[in-house]
Amino acid sequence: MKKLCDLCSESKLGLGEKTPYGAVIVYKKNGWFATLSPKTGGNPEKDFTVQLMPVNHLNHISEISKSLNLAKSYGIAFSKISKAVTEIMSLESRGYENDEGVIRVGTYGKSKHPEEHFHIKIFPWAGKIGQPYTVDSTFEHSVRYADKDGKSFIKMEPVEKIIIKPERMHYLSSKLISLLK
Repeated sequence: MKKLCDLCSESKLGLGEKTPYGAVIVYKKNGWFATLSPKTGGNPEKDFTVQLMPVNHLNHISEISKSLNLAKSYGIAFSKISKAVTEIMSLESRGYENDEGVIRVGTYGKSKHPEEHFHIKIFPWAGKIGQPYTVDSTFEHSVRYADKDGKSFIKMEPVEKIIIKPERMHYLSSKLISLLK
């Protein structure tokens, strides 16, 4: 690595501190840290994203297996963050729009470039950011359309990242830090 990546730099910040990007450190324990993103692809008054990352620069989720302690602490961190997201959604009466009355939490992991720092995103699975994705079994049941060349495609709503208001960022980061202690 020629220079320290952004996520490696963020890993050195303390709980409650802001990154240059505007994310807030909401969890830091046993080789893992998490940030609350200042933007969301959903409704900025209801949705949010927490990003979980290893403190060390790992490129791929498979590298977690190099350390039993890191693997255990990953499971604990992932579970705690998912629970905190669910609790906030429940407090805000979010997530009950579906027929089952279930709070849906989405995840997305990424390991696509060798220089990239591996990370997992955890977020309310609703609205535009709750659309079926290609690896989701419901995706194949989506309505199919054909373009002028006869190629099949599935329509999806465009997702744009929107800034979360400072008051909401403060509320969410404080709540997450409290729930994750």
